Amino acid sequence: MTERLAPASLRTSPGAPEAPFPPRPAPRTVLRSLFGDTADLPFRWLREIRSPEVREHLGAENAYTDALTAPLAPLRAQLAPALEVGAPSDPSVPVLLDGWWYIDRSGPLDGATFSRVRDSEAVRGPAGVPEPVPGSRLPGETVLVEDCRMVLGVALSPDHRLLARAEAASGGCRLVVTDTATGEVVDETVHGAGPDPVFSADSSALLHTRLDDLGRRAEVRRHVLGTAADEDQVLLEEPDHWAELELSRTRDGSALMIRSASPVATEVWMLDLGAPAATPAPVTDRLQGTAAVVEHAGDRLLVLHPDPATRRCVLSEAPLGSRTLPEGIRPLLHAQEDEVFESVEAFAGFVALQLRVAGLPSVRVIPRRADGSLDTLAVREVAVGGPLDAVRLEHTPDWRQRTVRCRIDSFLSPTAVVETSLEGGDVHVLQRSEAHGHDASRYVEQRLWATSPDGTRVPISLIARRDVAADGTAPAILYGEGVFGIATDPLLHPETLALADRGIVVAFAHVRGGGELGPQWHHDGRRQRRTHSVDDFVACADHLVSTGWAAPDRLGAVCTGAGAMVVGAAVNRAPELFRAVLARTPLVDPLESLLSPEVMLTLEEWTEFGDPAEDETAYRALRACSPAENIRATEYPAVYASTALEGIDIPPACAAIWVARLRERVTSDLAQRPILLRMADSLADGEALHVEGVAWLLDQLGAASLEG
Repeated sequence: MTERLAPASLRTSPGAPEAPFPPRPAPRTVLRSLFGDTADLPFRWLREIRSPEVREHLGAENAYTDALTAPLAPLRAQLAPALEVGAPSDPSVPVLLDGWWYIDRSGPLDGATFSRVRDSEAVRGPAGVPEPVPGSRLPGETVLVEDCRMVLGVALSPDHRLLARAEAASGGCRLVVTDTATGEVVDETVHGAGPDPVFSADSSALLHTRLDDLGRRAEVRRHVLGTAADEDQVLLEEPDHWAELELSRTRDGSALMIRSASPVATEVWMLDLGAPAATPAPVTDRLQGTAAVVEHAGDRLLVLHPDPATRRCVLSEAPLGSRTLPEGIRPLLHAQEDEVFESVEAFAGFVALQLRVAGLPSVRVIPRRADGSLDTLAVREVAVGGPLDAVRLEHTPDWRQRTVRCRIDSFLSPTAVVETSLEGGDVHVLQRSEAHGHDASRYVEQRLWATSPDGTRVPISLIARRDVAADGTAPAILYGEGVFGIATDPLLHPETLALADRGIVVAFAHVRGGGELGPQWHHDGRRQRRTHSVDDFVACADHLVSTGWAAPDRLGAVCTGAGAMVVGAAVNRAPELFRAVLARTPLVDPLESLLSPEVMLTLEEWTEFGDPAEDETAYRALRACSPAENIRATEYPAVYASTALEGIDIPPACAAIWVARLRERVTSDLAQRPILLRMADSLADGEALHVEGVAWLLDQLGAASLEG
């Protein structure tokens, strides 16, 4: 068995000065009493982040971290090239619409331009699609927008004669309408708009959202081109200041869909684009607690909604002109136990269903019969290769197209855009991002399943170098999120590969509170159910060790932002499972942060956490899982917490208080398991901190000298 050296940050040479002592800010008695609960908050004074006393303390923390990470300079230099390489750029493939190929170019040679070329003039590649070459134009290609870097949205008129672009500006977007043939500006009078304009059927008017004083898309307006903006007709107003309006044109071009969305309710209207001055017709009532999906399918409406009995998703249909959906609809397709339907897109000849299967994005195609009905007995899945591939629909606007275009992401392979025919057959790669020097065959990926204490199966994504055996000796790193319904989906990332190259097993815990298994999965990990997320993360860590993928003394945890609530609480629950924790901009003192008088809860935060100042249930749930308030007097893993004074949404004092309380309470030998805080001035320093944090983690796991 290979002898493991002590971490480089702890090794000293003969005659070297002794390691410095960690800063220990003086505790001050502060009691918080709420709902019959009293808590001692000895380091609340660190929240005065701009006071000279606190700044002096933070300077001491940085000096201590400097001293303990100085021996890692060679490792940081070795890691920097791999970690600082950006993820491969997203591929961009031209799309065909009404005889024109539209091309969204981005890159160092093209800047960011939007252009087009006639199909009759286009030179197609082997896959039947034009292949733009960076730095040169295709024959017949015309640039429509010279610089898209500040453009948040574009819309084409039905006759392709006009283009409207929504340019980012103070107080909302400026809408600029140009002639696509000459580039001449036709109209630029609308300001304070949203990024989603839509032309009327006759191209004479522009439907757009209007921002209110809160920056919310609160109105739908009709602007007649060539008239003053103050003459715009208000078609719809959204009085709920938590909700925001979204516009989209149906793929067949006949109607405008208007959706009001907030974290707690949804409502949908429809407007005939042939009569843009009419009042939008309601399609649904205000649906509480659900994100309604309504798709216009030309001759009918398609609806995604939960089954009242099973809570599983259902794809249903309803006649055009229906009201109060999802009542009175006809079910077509029910999700199975491990499936969640996310969205549906209709075309003349088929319907594409975006779903998740066992937590992974997937696409299924449902053919339409001659009468427009859906042939649910002929459903087929877009075939992919890897066991952890994420398949998503790519935007394709042509109503009558006979192909399905998807984006495929993987932990091991660069993003690819593929296309398959409606009739099935081979999947053709249209474009793949470049990843120089990358060989996916060097690695393996697996889906593992841990079992939480209540019997819930929790997915784990695992990546390792192919020669790493599950024999209980490998260092491993477990990433945790599990908040706000965010899904950690497969994506090629430099950090994952850099770690795997060094023989480290990299795993992602898809715990409740995230979005991998749908809205119910998110719901089961928020508010008073937050403990489920913690249970799940501990179960995933246990599973890695019990199956031999992680050495019992070489498991690290990585978390960012609100995900640190889950990981920090898991460390309080089972500190013996983890050797080291790397926490980036961590929300580890959430209860005090949300109780601060200066904090104005957003609706998303209120939905996720509740209001602990007014709701005892929300208070006690946060009190029970707050990492900073539940530290035990026992041995803990080493900790490296990094954050910034400026440019982040999470109070930087969270990390400072957590570190101070850890040093006060834990019984670990801080020389062997140091607890460090790195406080940057701003996120502009984030890249250097990122490299330092990863180097520190590798060192703590005894993986600093491992090579690919």
